Amino acid sequence: MVKINDINMYYELHGKSNDNPIILIAGFTCDHTFWAGILDQLSEKHQVLIFDNRGVGQTDSPDHPYSIDTMADDVMALSNKLGLKKPTIIGQSMGGAIAQNIGKRYENQINKIVLINTFDRLTKAPEMALEVRGELQRLNLPMTYRVQSIVSWVFSSEFLSQPNQLTNLIKIAENNPYPQSLIGYERQLGALKSFDSHSWLHEIKSSTLIIAGEEDIIAPLVGSKELQKGIGNNTQIVMIAGGHASPIEQPGMVARAILNFID
Repeated sequence: MVKINDINMYYELHGKSNDNPIILIAGFTCDHTFWAGILDQLSEKHQVLIFDNRGVGQTDSPDHPYSIDTMADDVMALSNKLGLKKPTIIGQSMGGAIAQNIGKRYENQINKIVLINTFDRLTKAPEMALEVRGELQRLNLPMTYRVQSIVSWVFSSEFLSQPNQLTNLIKIAENNPYPQSLIGYERQLGALKSFDSHSWLHEIKSSTLIIAGEEDIIAPLVGSKELQKGIGNNTQIVMIAGGHASPIEQPGMVARAILNFID
């Protein structure tokens, strides 16, 4: 735990210190454990920083408006405090929004960027689904219903068809020792809803990889192509089977795509 800006921030460093560190930024409602499926592969040759964004996990959840700018500042203040030199910034979903913001505002402090299952703005349909999920928490309904309300947006049909998959997802949520508070949920969602990078994507100059899920309905392929077009020539797209949580559904493929890009 370390004091960053106005919050106490939880983090972990994995792997050995080297000249090409990696920062992994989790998405909306997700803490550092989101990266469990790819952490070992990435940390074999790289130092990897994982952490809890403001509003989730063991990091503070102050009750005032959040912005993607503020969350990007948190990441870079943490990176600087830990002495990471020119890290590669990797973000998934809302973490990808944070990574874009870092690419725009901290170009000289970073190396490459990887955007996983992300977008230049959250469209209305998934926004409405996330608001319904928040309303279920506001009503203090059981975790079973909260999970069921959102999993079909996050995961592919094939993934959800695996035996006991829904039961396992509900158990993981119920057994979380640091469940997200309603304040954290609402403040993160507010930051996500106000994010729109469409007009400034061209300001991102770092070499960028976009990883898109073939069945992703929150960040569909058309949105990934808009990102690629907006950022420009120094951008490539890799398509991966599955839905919006590629590092969970296809951890091996995601890790290989990242390592092929940064090594």
